[in-house]
Amino acid sequence: MNFVPNQPRTQHISSEYDLMRKIFKLHEYETDVFQIIHVLEHAMRIFVLTVIILLMSISANAQIYKWVDKNGKTQYTDQPPPPDAAQDEQRLNIKSAPVAGNQNNSRNLSDDREEFDKRRQLRREEETKQQSKSEENKKKCIDAQTQLRMYTDSPRLTIPDGAGGMVYVDDDLRQRKIADANKTIATYCK
Repeated sequence: MNFVPNQPRTQHISSEYDLMRKIFKLHEYETDVFQIIHVLEHAMRIFVLTVIILLMSISANAQIYKWVDKNGKTQYTDQPPPPDAAQDEQRLNIKSAPVAGNQNNSRNLSDDREEFDKRRQLRREEETKQQSKSEENKKKCIDAQTQLRMYTDSPRLTIPDGAGGMVYVDDDLRQRKIADANKTIATYCK
């Protein structure tokens, strides 16, 4: 049977159909024959796709060579260097990226998500600690500024002596309290 390009496709198919009927001489089983042919075509497509995928995976894990040529230039190739050109030959173990759809990949994604959630929780806890420390430092700063104003602005100052009584603050004690307040301000008021 010769295929004529200008002939409509339906005529071509019907001529194949007629040819198959003549070859198999199975008028009553002709639908079964075409179903078998269809299954074989489908199996062939799957086989071809499998071979292509295998070839791609083989090429993805190809060996890479690094070597220095006669001119001193570093070369990267997938072929071993020529014997006269190789000065410093190295085989590089380069792994390809994992194949999409791998079950290990989904497990890795869940592990990555879990690690991300842990890091986020630790960061939130650290931010909370920093915020409470910052608030505490701000309070100490305000207290130290209040004490500094109190010791510098009050001419006669009394403070509790610890035994239930009051003691007047002399100039020596006042200067020590002012120095302590200035240190506290330098430490906590930033």
